[in-house]
Amino acid sequence: MTGPGDADGDDERDRPRVVISDTKLTSLATEREVFGDDVTLRQDPLRSPEAVIEANPDAIVVDAGTPMTAAVLEGCSRLRAVVRAGVGVDNVDLAAADATGVAVSNVPDYGTDEVSAHAIGLCASLVRGIPAASADTAAGGWDWQISAPLRRPEELTVGVVGCGRIGSRTVRKAAPQFGDVVVHDPYVPDAAIRDLGADPTGFADLLRESDVISVHTPLTPETREMFDADAFDTMRERDDAEPGTILVNTARGEVVDADALVDALEDGTVRSAGLDVLPAEPPADDRLTGRDDVVVTPHIAWYSEESKREVRRKAAEEVRRYLRGAEPAYRVDPETYGSPDAY
Repeated sequence: MTGPGDADGDDERDRPRVVISDTKLTSLATEREVFGDDVTLRQDPLRSPEAVIEANPDAIVVDAGTPMTAAVLEGCSRLRAVVRAGVGVDNVDLAAADATGVAVSNVPDYGTDEVSAHAIGLCASLVRGIPAASADTAAGGWDWQISAPLRRPEELTVGVVGCGRIGSRTVRKAAPQFGDVVVHDPYVPDAAIRDLGADPTGFADLLRESDVISVHTPLTPETREMFDADAFDTMRERDDAEPGTILVNTARGEVVDADALVDALEDGTVRSAGLDVLPAEPPADDRLTGRDDVVVTPHIAWYSEESKREVRRKAAEEVRRYLRGAEPAYRVDPETYGSPDAY
């Protein structure tokens, strides 16, 4: 897709090429407003390394499905900047980008309210047994005990794993609704967690203490499958293990080992799960989407009309800064990605 004047051959060859590889867009109106006629703009969701290399842009705005591997980064001779239109950059090889001199940015501050609201919504809905009750009435039932046993929210402990922008906002939203909030994040000082009205704790203790767990970590080697079989074994050590832990994940699907979660659901360690993210999206099977004790939403926690406009504009403005040699606002440091400032 080209913009006004893009057919002018000499001018087009002189302008930087920018590809918007993002399936969330229906037009390039926002991007054209940011760039004007300064770039040759193309909208094309690129889903293979070969397609990205063939496009060979000067800069690219990507979603989570665009593979920015080492081979891609080395094969794009013109590429100067990759901007993720979102928070997670796990589809970008940060070490290879650093080695090839390609700058990487994300937009970490556009959907904080939306994701935290979605997480709290899933937590509250599962605590009150709303999905099971709704499914029962939709099937013709009228059983007030279908979701039993339910417990009073103010008697429950909520554990928040990851206390960056979204995690800390989730803590603030959870505090008025639930009894206690505990937080595990090795990158955040204990004093900062206490200032939010929560108690800092270790990961194992959080697993043992929490009735509800909400996950808000980036995907890094440290967090990949941190909720594995060992983690679910630790959950079984809860003093009050009935009726099982509620697990909510609005971060990255690969933070939770899907096989281990299924086993934990089967044996009652996890009473129910609310998942906005899965290891494969869309999923190739119904191990989780086909269960009555799991609520799955299609990676929509980030979404509102306002957040969609904001992330598009901020991503485009970041590309414009790179192309003009200005200081980037959101550059990702491969050495510190995973710290609270990154998500």
